[in-house]
Amino acid sequence: MFGFIFRHPISVLLALLVHLGLFVLLVIVPQNEPEVLKVQLVSSTEQPESIKTVQPMKTFAVDSEQVQKRLAKIKKEEQEKLALQKRLEKQTASEKKRLEELKRKKKIEQKKFAIEKKKAQEAKRLAKIEKQKEIALKKRTKVEEKKAEKAKKEAKLAEKKRLEAKKKVAQAEKKRKKAEEKSKKIALEIKKRNAEKEKLEVEALQARLIREQEEEEALLQKQIAEEDSKKMKVAREKEMQNLREVYISNIASAVKLNWKTVARISEKARCTISITQTPTGNVSSVQVHACNKYATSTFKKDAEKAVYRSQPLPKPPVKELFERKIDFIFKP
Repeated sequence: MFGFIFRHPISVLLALLVHLGLFVLLVIVPQNEPEVLKVQLVSSTEQPESIKTVQPMKTFAVDSEQVQKRLAKIKKEEQEKLALQKRLEKQTASEKKRLEELKRKKKIEQKKFAIEKKKAQEAKRLAKIEKQKEIALKKRTKVEEKKAEKAKKEAKLAEKKRLEAKKKVAQAEKKRKKAEEKSKKIALEIKKRNAEKEKLEVEALQARLIREQEEEEALLQKQIAEEDSKKMKVAREKEMQNLREVYISNIASAVKLNWKTVARISEKARCTISITQTPTGNVSSVQVHACNKYATSTFKKDAEKAVYRSQPLPKPPVKELFERKIDFIFKP
């Protein structure tokens, strides 16, 4: 009900006024009093001075013509409002339709813009490719021009060489003729010397055979000498290796002779001793390492002491066998 009142306030007000007019005509207006009392409403602050007191009114009369005019005016306003509402609804629908049309056109324009943008991008890409092709063409043109210029220079140079060659051929032909004349003169001389030449050839052949035999003998002697040198070198290296082994063995023996210990050491104990010495045989440093499981710490310490007791260490049999650092395996 209240929703209807809020939706149609003018219609409800018009209905109330109609009912109020009928109520006044039927109930309030008296039957035996034909006179109509007109009452002028004034505000409480604007009372006329002539009126001191107002007696209670027994009856009231309402001008039906004014009510009809008022109702007609309200109805007209209601119709105008309804017409206005319809126009507004029509305008709203038209505006909505126009907005939808604008929206549709906007989408179409956006699609067109996207297509144009894509076309522009494609055109830009193609223009870039064309520009790159143009640059490449210019580069190729420059290269071709350089090649053409180079070919032109080479052609000039070839022509120059051809003329020079032609000149040289003419000179050679002239020389050939002179040589031919000279050869004719020499031919006579050759004929005279043929017999002597045959004799000289025989002598030369004999001399060449003798020379080749001497060269073969010299080569054989050289090969024999080289083989002897190799054998001597191998023998020398083997001898030096044996002397080195003797040298290291002498050092190991000297260390073993100076080794003393009070501990009970297994005969299977083994350690590698690295000695750094001076040319005079004095020991600079000793390192006992790479020991097996039978080598105790006492064995290692006593082995190190034995090295220091053995200095100066034995000298090598030959001077070139001296080594500043010596490694050998030490065992009890």
